[in-house]
Amino acid sequence: MVLAGAGRRASPARWMLFAGLVALLALTLSACTGQNIGGVSSGWNALTASNGVVYVGTKDGWVQALQDGDSDVPVGLWRFPPSASDSGQELKGVFGSPIVADGLLFIAADSGFLYALDPEEGRTDNRGWRRPRGQPQGLAPLVAGPAYDSINGVVLSPSDDGKLYSYFAETGDDFWDAPFQAGDKIWSTPAVGTLDGIAMAWFGSHDHQVYAINVSSGEEIWSYRTGGVVAGRPLLFDGMIIVGSFDKKLYALDARDRSLQWEFEGDNWFWAGAVTNGSMIFAPNMDGNVYALDRDGILQWQYDSGAPIVSRPVLVPAGLAVANRNGELFLLDASRGSSQRELRKLTLGSAEITAPLHAVGDSIFVGSQDGSVRRVDATARRPLEEWWCWNPENDNNRCN
Repeated sequence: MVLAGAGRRASPARWMLFAGLVALLALTLSACTGQNIGGVSSGWNALTASNGVVYVGTKDGWVQALQDGDSDVPVGLWRFPPSASDSGQELKGVFGSPIVADGLLFIAADSGFLYALDPEEGRTDNRGWRRPRGQPQGLAPLVAGPAYDSINGVVLSPSDDGKLYSYFAETGDDFWDAPFQAGDKIWSTPAVGTLDGIAMAWFGSHDHQVYAINVSSGEEIWSYRTGGVVAGRPLLFDGMIIVGSFDKKLYALDARDRSLQWEFEGDNWFWAGAVTNGSMIFAPNMDGNVYALDRDGILQWQYDSGAPIVSRPVLVPAGLAVANRNGELFLLDASRGSSQRELRKLTLGSAEITAPLHAVGDSIFVGSQDGSVRRVDATARRPLEEWWCWNPENDNNRCN
């Protein structure tokens, strides 16, 4: 049922992506506040961590595996592709966060390929794969990160061509007969969950729509039109889809039938996806604020970080970790009645932070636009203590 509702020659598809980013920048400058994502990049240094290993999709077009530990610098385990001469495996850059699922590491690349790597060796020629097959020309970039459906064992890969592709995670074979087609680019990483035992995915598009699809069939269940581009990852919360739009509004839609439960308006775009602690919703905005809302969309508190927020925040036991574009990391008390909202602020160099944050236990992993990766530990006794900083641009891989 469908309810209406540097030195390398860039490919045409990549230039289209750059043009899109520039166009969005122009729109921000003219229609919003002048606080914006700023400039064009080949990637966001996005990362994930699993079993003591940090996997970074660098903005320069590498995947790097780092062994986390007690030392002041992590140990490099492998890099993919292993050499710059391996042009057949060129990533060009990574915007969306990689994921580890079904024994593989999945990375969506600016080159238009989805890679499934052996997480222990960083290879595709043994257990992994790359799609699409062969060397097709003019592939649209993959800006959004992949998502995994455990019910079907399927990886979903949104594309700049407006299509959502599905592959069996283990083999890389097509899952659907044809990809799902939206009306425009998809920069929104899907949220995956179940409703009444049915695997579902929710995501947004540049066509201003929020889509709900049945993952098993690839069929659209419903769509809902907002007033702007929907680029952030939706949040499934208490039977609702919480999703922000470039119309400055945060929407709460019934996950089953798309009915509007409430909407909340900020002062700029909602780009980064919201997160929840189970009772409240924390929604970052390009106006620099984090808005804390209850289930009914009523504002409980807000905090001004002083700069636009593009990076999706994370929750750790000590509080809510938020990074703004100025390279500042904040630990906030997430409770309703706190008398001291900011627990600590830490400036992580001068580089911008646009990639989503990632947390494991008390540790927060941050990728910055200068290519550095940091582990910052957040505990009640010692909030926001930098444990290590890795930067491949330096001979010793340390940041200073």
